[in-house]
Amino acid sequence: MKSNVLVDRTNIGVFGKTNAGKSTVMNLLTSQETSIVDPTPGTTADVKEAVMEIHDFGPVKVFDTAGLNEFSRLGAKKKFKALQTLKESDLILLVVDPIESLKDNDFSVENEVASLARQYGKQIFLVYNIFSSKAGGHPMNAHARISDMVQACNERVYHSSNLKYLSLDAHEPLAGMALIEFIKQNFVKLERKVDLLPFLNSDGFVAMNIPVDEETPEGRLLKPQNAVMDDLLRRFIPFAGFRMDLTKARSPIEEIRENERRKYLEFLEELNSRKNLQLLITDSQAIDVVSRWTPKSIPVTTFSIIMINYQTRGQLKKLVDGLRVFDTLKENDRILIAEACNHDRKCDDIGTVQIPRRLKARLGFNVSFDFNFGREFPPEDELKKYRLLVHCGGCMIDSQKMSARMTDLMEVDIPITNYGLLFSYIEGKETLEQVLSPWGIALSW
Repeated sequence: MKSNVLVDRTNIGVFGKTNAGKSTVMNLLTSQETSIVDPTPGTTADVKEAVMEIHDFGPVKVFDTAGLNEFSRLGAKKKFKALQTLKESDLILLVVDPIESLKDNDFSVENEVASLARQYGKQIFLVYNIFSSKAGGHPMNAHARISDMVQACNERVYHSSNLKYLSLDAHEPLAGMALIEFIKQNFVKLERKVDLLPFLNSDGFVAMNIPVDEETPEGRLLKPQNAVMDDLLRRFIPFAGFRMDLTKARSPIEEIRENERRKYLEFLEELNSRKNLQLLITDSQAIDVVSRWTPKSIPVTTFSIIMINYQTRGQLKKLVDGLRVFDTLKENDRILIAEACNHDRKCDDIGTVQIPRRLKARLGFNVSFDFNFGREFPPEDELKKYRLLVHCGGCMIDSQKMSARMTDLMEVDIPITNYGLLFSYIEGKETLEQVLSPWGIALSW
């Protein structure tokens, strides 16, 4: 069974020139005015998105993008965001106004989108938006059939002979049903997701050590913790939780520290006495305590490592290899720390405080840190200045966006690693091997 905490959606991106009818197509899919429709060029200034369910198809996220033929400084910014969205889309709907395109004999935008779709391995459908109000009166098309216009466009669009296409008038009442049915019949779903915890079996408990510190939210668990819990429930794997007080666990007063350690060990022993304990999962920032206190017979990993493997579709080994950068890192080299969510930063924030502090202590010299928070990601020319990117678990973005980030980094040859891996690396090779052992990944360095 699949988890419903981390919804596996199909991303559908709508692309094309200004006034081709992209926003109308977006509204056809969502059956509501999700995007503003207006004849004024450039009405869509930013990427609009909507989540929905298509019956007999599944959950989707639909993106409406700005026109790609605005030749201005603002237009360049719109185009950058639109092309980033293209990398995150599973299906590209390329909307074409055949009348205007044939009139101008300009298919540069269509060819650019088709070329990028092929480069990034995206499925692409052509949607010929026939504006009935224009078709009859345009001298070029006064006596031409719709099929003639479509054929003339197909001859000018890159590799269009291999592309599936649909002709419709997006303003017609039944156009939405026709478009959705066309997608359902022609889109090929690719099974690219990985299991959240692929190495678990139904025998044996899973323990979750969910520590409390100054950043712990009240009244709720974090998304990775909920996702793991949901996954275990759906697989009928028994689990139990422990709330470690990290302040007490790191206390300089031995009596306080040992009391916390005793409670933790009693918790583990109780589970082992009832049924074999097959895995312990903890937060990355607690690995310094957990790795020392947990008996070596109990496999250990972290929520952040689980999430990044899931979000990168099983590319954990690539992020482990990113740690090799530290062998060649020099003073004042630049590291980018990327966190997919936005929240206020407290005094011991994991990204802006703990990672820089612990890493500098581990390296013995200063490196420069920059920070990237939220769903926007730096362009490739900015990424080039970094020796390494350290990413969170990525639970607040979808796997398509995470894959797009991996693609951007690969294109500029910048390594990437992850919070959970980095905290374990800082503690030493033995700890890193400990958290990788459940995944069957052995260090070769």
